[in-house]
Amino acid sequence: MNIYKDGIAFLLCLIIAYQVKCQVYEGKYKGGIYKEEDVPEYVLPDIFTGFDGQKITSVEQWEDYRRPEIIDFFARNMYGKVPVPSDPIIKSFDLISEDTDCLEGLCTRRKISITHKNKYGEVTMPMLLFIPNNAKGPVPAIFLYNGDDIRRDRLEIDSPQRYGSTRNGVPLVQLMQKGISLITIDGNAFGRGFGIEGGKVKGGIVNLFFEPGQKHTKEDEWGLIAVWAYAINSGMDYVVTDTDIHPEQVAVLGCSVNGKVALWAAATDKRIGMVLSATTGHGGDAIWRRQFGETLENMCTHLPSWICRNACKYAHDVNSLSVDQHTLLATIAPRPLYIGTAELDLWADQKGQWIAAYHAAPAYLLYGKEVAFTSAEQPPLNDPIKESAIGYYVRSGYHGLTYYDWERYIEFIEYHFMNISHK
Repeated sequence: MNIYKDGIAFLLCLIIAYQVKCQVYEGKYKGGIYKEEDVPEYVLPDIFTGFDGQKITSVEQWEDYRRPEIIDFFARNMYGKVPVPSDPIIKSFDLISEDTDCLEGLCTRRKISITHKNKYGEVTMPMLLFIPNNAKGPVPAIFLYNGDDIRRDRLEIDSPQRYGSTRNGVPLVQLMQKGISLITIDGNAFGRGFGIEGGKVKGGIVNLFFEPGQKHTKEDEWGLIAVWAYAINSGMDYVVTDTDIHPEQVAVLGCSVNGKVALWAAATDKRIGMVLSATTGHGGDAIWRRQFGETLENMCTHLPSWICRNACKYAHDVNSLSVDQHTLLATIAPRPLYIGTAELDLWADQKGQWIAAYHAAPAYLLYGKEVAFTSAEQPPLNDPIKESAIGYYVRSGYHGLTYYDWERYIEFIEYHFMNISHK
């Protein structure tokens, strides 16, 4: 052992660690609120009070009046609406390949090509499905939204040391053994690019919806979150035709920005039967008004193409929003919703996620669904709320999608779709 060399190496590690610590709050993370005592006072909009002051007391009023106006507000002022194309879109689905002996006979692997085209162009998006072969009928599915993992072969099985998991961390063998299928798409095929100046989105599927002479999206038209949600909705167009998948038991799963995508896709598409949200945060399942971690102003500055340009009218005054993210979560009712977050994910604001879940619960109660919490007090660390229309947990660790998250989501699917309890 060389004490001198070991000492120098240790010192270098300390220097690097210090530099990393100093850089954590640089760039887009600089200037954020990370302490509870700095959170400003706020009042959340009541989910049962309409924009005109009308009080909602029934499911019929919610479905016919309040829910549509909430979704319309988010479409025009947050995510952006999907415009009507000047030339109709023609959609098609093609089976590219099918392996009925995948994973040594455990499942069938299908690759589907989803194509949208009109006179302005053509866009094709790949989809993969893994369906357990031992199923006796249509099975529930996790619809995992990601960017380009299919193209990068990250859905292939990893090394024997991570038996049964794919390179992107999906516990594929476990899902197949549990009788749960996996669906995934490459959403970036429909739109990509985080540095588009001023949030003016163009390219991909967006160009097919342009009016003659249009160069980029209008102020109230879709940002990339809405574009990627449209990719999920397009995937659902195929899924409901596949007789191996239970059409009412598709759970959309997204992590981080993909969780925002999953939530908006579910709000705009009732065919989605469940949402699994992993460390999603602001613009998804955490309320804006706390201004803890990521803020709307920050998103408008650093990631303006995620949302529509109209959203930035509220960047400096989020309290003037007629909605907040708890109202978005409420529009998913009565379908099961599971929110997973991490103790040290300050940017996503795990307390803000809990507040949103808690204030969305009345919508589920309106439908007569059981919600297994009545207190505004946040649940303890690593103590998941499972057997509930709204599930929630805050786990140890950091931002991301971990094996702990997958286990919780599998349990949630088993409880709601397969009548299996994990008390």
